[in-house]
Amino acid sequence: MKRLAIFSLIFILGFFASSRSIKNSKHNLSSSSAGNIKATSDSQICIFCHTSHTKGKNFPLWNRESSSVQYTLYSSSTLYSVLGQPDGASKLCLSCHDGTIALGRVLNRSENMSVTNTDAGRFPRGHSANLGENISDDHPISFSSNNVVSSSPEYKHPSLDDKVGYDKNGKIQCTTCHDPHHDNFPKFLVKDISGGALCKSCHDPIGYNGLSTHDISAKTWSGVGKNPWFHTNNKSVTENSCMNCHQSHNAEGSHHLLLKGPDSESCLACHNGNTGIDIRSELRKNVSHSVDSALYSNIHDAKENILLNNIHVQCVDCHNPHRVNSLKSVAPQVNGRLAGVSGMNITGSIIEESQFEFEVCLKCHGQDKYNSFDVSRQYQNSNMREAFLPSNKSFHSVVQKGGISGVPSLRPAWNVASIMNCTDCHNNNNSMKAGGSGPEGPHGSIHENLLERRYLIASGMPYQQSNYDLCWKCHRPEIIMSENLTTFKYHKKHINEESTPCSVCHDPHGSRQNIGLINFDTSVVFPNLDGELKFEVVGNKGYCYLQCHGEDHSPEDYEK
Repeated sequence: MKRLAIFSLIFILGFFASSRSIKNSKHNLSSSSAGNIKATSDSQICIFCHTSHTKGKNFPLWNRESSSVQYTLYSSSTLYSVLGQPDGASKLCLSCHDGTIALGRVLNRSENMSVTNTDAGRFPRGHSANLGENISDDHPISFSSNNVVSSSPEYKHPSLDDKVGYDKNGKIQCTTCHDPHHDNFPKFLVKDISGGALCKSCHDPIGYNGLSTHDISAKTWSGVGKNPWFHTNNKSVTENSCMNCHQSHNAEGSHHLLLKGPDSESCLACHNGNTGIDIRSELRKNVSHSVDSALYSNIHDAKENILLNNIHVQCVDCHNPHRVNSLKSVAPQVNGRLAGVSGMNITGSIIEESQFEFEVCLKCHGQDKYNSFDVSRQYQNSNMREAFLPSNKSFHSVVQKGGISGVPSLRPAWNVASIMNCTDCHNNNNSMKAGGSGPEGPHGSIHENLLERRYLIASGMPYQQSNYDLCWKCHRPEIIMSENLTTFKYHKKHINEESTPCSVCHDPHGSRQNIGLINFDTSVVFPNLDGELKFEVVGNKGYCYLQCHGEDHSPEDYEK
């Protein structure tokens, strides 16, 4: 007993002598505390949680009542465990941190101890320490990790020498991440959170650790949506790591515990030009992939069925924030910005991970409900997947090369074997590909249909070369407008002299029925007097049967 007393005394003295011990932390609620929430007169430190003597099996000599609250729990489609009401150590923590029981209300006192700067003795509402009865915006607790780890490769058990651990029942509790007696790291965390060290003890997102731009970037955090976990906001993206986007407690976006609300709002908290590439400005342009969640009846979910869900678009529909990187690619392969994103292949099947850029686009634009058309076609494709089918008579070479023997108007960088991406046409008008300095990708454009360059579709406008800048990106106007071509020598007559835009005759995506992307605009082109509206090829010559600009055209007038 004497030895035990000496050991206990040494332990206690060492415990309180530590500069980061409970005595010097916010968990010291006694009157001697340096904090602003503390007892007005009582100088005992441990009494707020523990008592030397207690009735029954009130482990660990607990001195507080247990909250009777039925909590609103965290919920997610990617939660691989069934949550129950908090228990174990988490239940003990919540006796203070749910804000329902006064801090000075302990079992071994007949009256509550008076505590300053509180709301009737409780943490004030809105205080970071008051989690409330709704803990759906907090990291889930009191659940077994076994099913989680076995269900997804993105989770793992902490190593045996890790300070992160489970309770005696193998459950994740508040004490998995927090040590209430030691404040060696902010918020009583058991280890440093910089670089995602704490989170990575259990979370192992595919393609993130040391690979993702969000894990290795050296850009500094400017304070936009300042993360309350840190005492300073002058940390790099690498240092903040997981906490650039997520918040373990009181998250504004309970969906995946996002720091700044719904999916895209969290992305745009950085991607506004202050801390990251300015995407917010692009989304404010005339035409954009608007991610404003107020426009939709639902938002993206990691487990959504894209065939059944209502129309919507969010940043995470096209980007996987854990796997995004700066690797370049050759068309049609996905680049690093689209790594790890689900999609739809050319046959209409949903795929978990897109290999080609067009598969990311087809996830939405391969469905009828996402498409609207500003040109009435003779043969209308109901979606872009139909337009690019390899079985079509002609198509722009997005899914595979077009199979055409010769296109003399192509610029030197292109040939008939070239594959192009959707983003070669649909892109930011100020992107580097367009000769500007803005970000790549179809976030926003000043041109209709999110086009990188101007593409006039209105008839009757006097010819200007700039009206068809998108076409001239790949095709040489001096060749197209030449009357000496061995292919079709009447482009100049149609485009220049008759002010007929390219879109009147050509469908820029594909034509199931005709070569040369021929698919007439039926608001301009009508059946001829014989009731015919068609284009046919006989031998090596093409013939048009139609009426245009009030004139009835016979095939021999437009031979090639």
